[in-house]
Amino acid sequence: MKRRLLIPLVVATVALSACGSNSGAEDDTAAGSSSAFDVENCADPDAATAKITDTLKVGWSAATSGPLADAVGNVIEGMEARFAVANAAGGIDGVKLQVVVKDDAFNPERARTNVGELIEKDKVDVLDTFGSGQLDAMSDAQNDACVPLLFGQASVPAYRDATKFPWTTEYLPSAEVEMKVVVEGLKTKYPQGAKVALAANQTESGQGYANGFKKAIEGTNFTIAKEAPLTDPNTAASALKASAAPILVNAGVTTDCLALTQAIGRVGWKPETVIQPSNCADGATLYAPAGAAADQQQILKWLKDPADQAFASDAAVQEYLKQSAANGADSPTNSYTVNGWAIGDLMIDVFTNAAKSKEGLSRASIMQAARNQSYQPPMFIDGIKFTMTPDKSLGIQAFQPYTWQAGAKRFTSSGDVIDISDGQ
Repeated sequence: MKRRLLIPLVVATVALSACGSNSGAEDDTAAGSSSAFDVENCADPDAATAKITDTLKVGWSAATSGPLADAVGNVIEGMEARFAVANAAGGIDGVKLQVVVKDDAFNPERARTNVGELIEKDKVDVLDTFGSGQLDAMSDAQNDACVPLLFGQASVPAYRDATKFPWTTEYLPSAEVEMKVVVEGLKTKYPQGAKVALAANQTESGQGYANGFKKAIEGTNFTIAKEAPLTDPNTAASALKASAAPILVNAGVTTDCLALTQAIGRVGWKPETVIQPSNCADGATLYAPAGAAADQQQILKWLKDPADQAFASDAAVQEYLKQSAANGADSPTNSYTVNGWAIGDLMIDVFTNAAKSKEGLSRASIMQAARNQSYQPPMFIDGIKFTMTPDKSLGIQAFQPYTWQAGAKRFTSSGDVIDISDGQ
């Protein structure tokens, strides 16, 4: 996949910044009713409050090599396309958006090196990354320098603590929130409880999912009959099959979903229920190649699927397909491209509200706007939005359940949107 480190200023026919709605964040930040974000403990307070002019740089430490490179490339490509639309419409009050990418090969230590270069050499204004381990590795330098890391591609709940990570927000749903919704769904099918086989990736991301599931089944009649590491999917599949559990839960990362499905197919195991993590959302690349082995696997989604005929007449999807293709996205129907576009949309909402604040566009005002955001990007499923408060990093707290149909090679909705925000 080709990489583009600078955003081309492609002329777009329609600006999409008005497609979503921000309910509340603009009132707080634009009107200046909230105080400026605290910079007292920043290594360079003046840099944190300095006005951003001409170009706003978003720096990614990302796995552009290795098994995750294709998915990561599509996410960044989606963001680049969304930024190109904004740039063609004048940027953020004249400030153009630019993406800078450094490869970390999904290695936290390389991410640690990258963050120093992105801040000191590339002078980025905002950071992003993939993976909880990477987020952890970057967090000390990033928070000390007071460079916002927005919408990190991680789900571990620890980084939602604003007192410990004041300049950091996560995009992916909390592993605990997602697994709570998963267990609520399992209770419907198995009201008396059941045994569960748990496949767990040994990275920080995978362990976050595994621990989230274990917490969610506390006090229920669901028990873990066998847990196996995903170091070798074939070995894990054999061990988990021996448990005779009717439910298989994959506490994994993107690369595990197809590999585990193919492995259970090879050992001839067909659990009654297979739950995949929400980070494994692309049907064409992660489910279709497994054939019948993936049939009826379940997942929770929050993004509209432009490849799904159910969204064919959706105005936001039609506009997305038109604009993403016109602005360099090679695979606009890929779910990871949609993901990157939605993250770009969320960032643009934050930047727009920061620019409207009394302080103007700066790192501090960006972080203030991010901490007060309540926004539903056009490519989010109706009824699902992204919510932040100064005290709680809520993020995504609603999902729609989907089931993979191997014969039709598509996901179909298996229920209404499930919103648990009232309980958080």
